[in-house]
Amino acid sequence: MEFETNAGSLRDSFISIITRGTKNNTYKFALARFLLDYCRKPDSECDVRYANIAESFFDYYWMQECKSRLQQGPANQVPKVIQIIREKFTHQYYPQSLDKIKREEHPAVDACIKKITQKCFDDVVPRFEDDAEHYFGRQRDDPSHRRIFFDYIAIEYRDSARNKKIDPGGGITLNPHAMAFLRENYEPLFRSVVLEWIKFLEKRNFGIPRLAEKIGGRALGPRDQARFKKYLEPFADKCFYCDAELEPGKCTHVDHVLPYDYVGDTDLWNLVLACQRCNCEKSGSLPPKQYVIRLKERNSRYRGQSRSLETSLGTLGDEYDIEWHYANAYKHGYPPWSGPGRQS
Repeated sequence: MEFETNAGSLRDSFISIITRGTKNNTYKFALARFLLDYCRKPDSECDVRYANIAESFFDYYWMQECKSRLQQGPANQVPKVIQIIREKFTHQYYPQSLDKIKREEHPAVDACIKKITQKCFDDVVPRFEDDAEHYFGRQRDDPSHRRIFFDYIAIEYRDSARNKKIDPGGGITLNPHAMAFLRENYEPLFRSVVLEWIKFLEKRNFGIPRLAEKIGGRALGPRDQARFKKYLEPFADKCFYCDAELEPGKCTHVDHVLPYDYVGDTDLWNLVLACQRCNCEKSGSLPPKQYVIRLKERNSRYRGQSRSLETSLGTLGDEYDIEWHYANAYKHGYPPWSGPGRQS
């Protein structure tokens, strides 16, 4: 099999794939990201099993579904990969990192990867490469036919040239010239993929903070909220939730009122002091709305006394306030906490 060697052709076809054509779901963005991530590895080989691609799909979509609660489309058009993840991961909130989930829940993870391999690639793998070839007006049976990004084996079925079925036990053979191109141009191409992914999802995820990081899987803002304790202590000597006295020397926690996985950063406007019990009970959930009102009142009362708090409140922007973000997080499925001493 001959492969395309011209870097300009590789660039133009890659950009064409992610910016044009049918966008029924986000699979082609996930496959484009896999190709970029895989080719960036120094020890990457040309032959790739579908199971390896499926593991990356699991990683991308588990984070978007189970941590960031991103809506992938209309409720009646849930992508198969999300259905597969939801079948095995049924809790509303997972405090663990993805790496910890893969260690602690490996039977469920393995089952998801197996199903993704079997159910999710019949369309996206052939279409991705076919779209690249069609960009140059080529057909598979042309004498001048050359693969652009990878070779694959598939059978035609249901009397449609664009409807193919792959062997889930197989894989793809990457174009070595494309691998070098993707590796050398990783950052701008990665950003292009994330931008198109955002454009596809933003209507369903309006106002979600740090959407680019959540889709791209990049690290969110710092989570080490303990460093803010010295700024909060002048404002409170009781637990923000249960009003228990915070005794010196006892374990006092700093909590994100709106969940960190929603806000995506650690800002003073969203931080309070809490006792260990309340902080652990609440975890990454949404508190009852009365505590959001209390947070707004706290911020209003002390903003003039703390330059740090004043600066932090400026990051909210005039168009959104804390109650708006609370309602938005609730709409997107962040789990509720019923309050101190009660089970949700």
